[in-house]
Amino acid sequence: MKNLFFCILCLTLLIACGDDNKSSGNVDYNPNIPVEVTTFMPDSGRIREKVIIKGSNFGSNKSNVQVFFKDELTERKATVVGVDNNTIYCLAPRQNAGDNYIKVVVNEKDITTSKTFHYTIAENVSTVAGSPAIKGKIDGSLTDARFDYLQGVGALDNESMLVFHRDDPSVRYVSVPDNTVITVQNGFQAGKPAVNKSKTRVYATGQTQPHTIYMYTKDSGWSPSRIGQLGTIVAGEVRALALDDTEQWLYFCDANGKFGRFNIGNQELQILNEKVRDGSSSVSYLIYSPVEDCFYWSAQAAYGIYKISKDGQTVTAFAGFNGNAVLDGYLDECKFAQPNGMTVDEDGNIYVVEGHGGHVIRKISIIDGYVSTIAGIVNKGGNLDGNPKESIFNYPYDIANDGQGNFWIVEGWGMCVRKYAVE
Repeated sequence: MKNLFFCILCLTLLIACGDDNKSSGNVDYNPNIPVEVTTFMPDSGRIREKVIIKGSNFGSNKSNVQVFFKDELTERKATVVGVDNNTIYCLAPRQNAGDNYIKVVVNEKDITTSKTFHYTIAENVSTVAGSPAIKGKIDGSLTDARFDYLQGVGALDNESMLVFHRDDPSVRYVSVPDNTVITVQNGFQAGKPAVNKSKTRVYATGQTQPHTIYMYTKDSGWSPSRIGQLGTIVAGEVRALALDDTEQWLYFCDANGKFGRFNIGNQELQILNEKVRDGSSSVSYLIYSPVEDCFYWSAQAAYGIYKISKDGQTVTAFAGFNGNAVLDGYLDECKFAQPNGMTVDEDGNIYVVEGHGGHVIRKISIIDGYVSTIAGIVNKGGNLDGNPKESIFNYPYDIANDGQGNFWIVEGWGMCVRKYAVE
């Protein structure tokens, strides 16, 4: 009944508005009087919930009106569907679970409600492609496809991705809407790729010398093209590439701690720090955080995660380094068993997959620095979908956020592509 009521109102509004986003009354916003919000409905819901805001002096021009949902941590913009002088129709944005205030902005004036909208989320773990019992390299439908040991994933748009085999090295394209898995490159062993913001280009480097770099583009059907190499100056294994906000440089940190970058345009190689840490770690993954404008580097053998400045000169032990175990807590007290691949969400929170001894997904809150286990059962390997806290993973190796509430996970021992969805 609620959705029917909303649809009738929206239809009436759209018929009245015409092409100029005006209501039938064409009432203009009056800058000399305040904007008022009297109520909104419903008072709870999920992402894309249809919300009606009542008040006055909104005007009739939709382009002048913005709506934000606010909690203690974030403020996210809603999609405004329509507006007349007394009513705003909008869709709730993706938000953290809990209570949200609604802020309405009309031109330069804004007002925030005292009443809250209770936002709820639904979480689920599912197996997308592959079989936990049968390994191989078989293309075809998501059901029929088979994988070997997987160690890298790059999220594209429209629920698709590139995944990278460690064993029987290859690169595969996986598309959920097309129900297909296609091998786009054979004989190339790489870990986590770098994906540009528009998700139209992907970069990956060979794990071992000479660390050949390939580019995969949407226009080419994700077929590879060689663009350069890091060369023999980078001696240790490289398991990941990362793009910064300029998208001009590919950053890397090898297993020995050599941190540098490669210029995509002119192939210039710069070593920014010869050794960001003592010792070595054969498995180490690098990601860039646009929120913090820095890099994070997981060191599996050290059971922790480093934070590295963009120039490579400031390196701090960010989280863990308290021994081999899974223990939730704040940055200086938490423990990791085997931190592997990582990704960040829109707010800058970090997600880490744990391999042997863990088999779980961890989340590092960028606001308070608390590390929590959000999916999987500690040290129980296998394949079980459903509620994240009851789900089971089998050596999750890498994770990628597609920005649409989906986290794509590739497994080593499990040989599957899994999805952790937050809606």
